[in-house]
Amino acid sequence: MRTLLVALAGACAIGSPSLGVIVQGTELAPYLAVSNQLATSHGAVFSSQNYPAVTFTELMPGLWGIQGCETWAPPSNGGWYNPTIIVQFVDPSDGITPAVVNSVTAMWGDGGGDFDAVDMRAYDVANNLIASQTFTGSTFTQIGLTAAGINRVEFSANTNVGAGTSDTGLDWLQYPTPTAVPGPGSVVVLGGVVLLTRRRR
Repeated sequence: MRTLLVALAGACAIGSPSLGVIVQGTELAPYLAVSNQLATSHGAVFSSQNYPAVTFTELMPGLWGIQGCETWAPPSNGGWYNPTIIVQFVDPSDGITPAVVNSVTAMWGDGGGDFDAVDMRAYDVANNLIASQTFTGSTFTQIGLTAAGINRVEFSANTNVGAGTSDTGLDWLQYPTPTAVPGPGSVVVLGGVVLLTRRRR
């Protein structure tokens, strides 16, 4: 069984995409609470709904990834990690300005062999749900959503569809380089320039 799990881990690494930005869960020290440390390097801010944090930890022996951390199960003790993982996209040039992507792909699972389920939801800058899907699998499964203007994506364990041990573990997360969303002031200025140009003509 261990040989099979190691083989699956290798397959996940080999199958990871080569274009765009990729977060592999090895960018920061193990078991550290991940929030805005990757804002400028990866254009992403991590959080977890109603739970302490998202963390980079071992999904299985030797395979590091991204998970939510429950209050009762600190990442160093090997407990189940099923809290929601939230990823908000920001402009990498300043790590603050809201930004969007048009697709998000991830390798999801824990290699445990049980039947798991996860809900993946994408929202725009106005907090409108623009795409969602429930994914199932008993091993590592590539999942993803495509939509124009994704500002935030959420991964939530679905224990109504999958086993009670369903979690939100991601081997890797991939998306195009986030593009900044112009603020209302930028649109007004642009409109003024266009109006001024027309008057001169």
